[in-house]
Amino acid sequence: MAQHHPSCVRSFAAVAVTLAFASAAQAQTIANVACPDYFFLSDNSAPNADFETPAPGIPAGTTTCWSPGDPVPPPSAADQWGMHSSNQGARVCSKLVPSTAPGHAPGSRMFKFQAGGNEGGIYVLSGAQPGHAYMFSAWVKVMRGQVAVQPNGGASGPVSWSSKTGEWEQLRACAGPSADASMLVIYNEDPNGGVFFVDRVEFRELPIRP
Repeated sequence: MAQHHPSCVRSFAAVAVTLAFASAAQAQTIANVACPDYFFLSDNSAPNADFETPAPGIPAGTTTCWSPGDPVPPPSAADQWGMHSSNQGARVCSKLVPSTAPGHAPGSRMFKFQAGGNEGGIYVLSGAQPGHAYMFSAWVKVMRGQVAVQPNGGASGPVSWSSKTGEWEQLRACAGPSADASMLVIYNEDPNGGVFFVDRVEFRELPIRP
């Protein structure tokens, strides 16, 4: 597995993802400990949280794909969200489709992502401030592969892993004041590739535990 890169945004934009992702066992332990039942200090601040806004110049329902040799950064179907590929440059595709997520109005949009290899996924900048604690949440429906929700894609940060196939589930990962929570990464970790849907993303500030 590649080592952590000091400039996540640059590596994602260039499709050369050089982040070291946590193992499933480590991720589940960290996520369970780091997400207590606290009240929130802020409203949801996730950009384009329900994927209602398509990317500029890309009509809703249009599939956008990136393959090796195409220009970078890869175009995402959703405004403010980026796509990234694996270190091997596997093909990735995205599309906005009618949502089936729990609690979402019928006909509203969700994000569909197809990864040709491991670590292909989507990301968005969070606007998190250093020294604060945050809860990151997303509803995911994995059709193939396994999906992780992770603040900033670091090797030691909190991660929440999908545990179902063909069903919606909410994944939460909470980052403390010492963690880098500058972006949210939602990615496939199956080396054989994967297909998943995402909707109802949340970023909320948490109280800092004593």
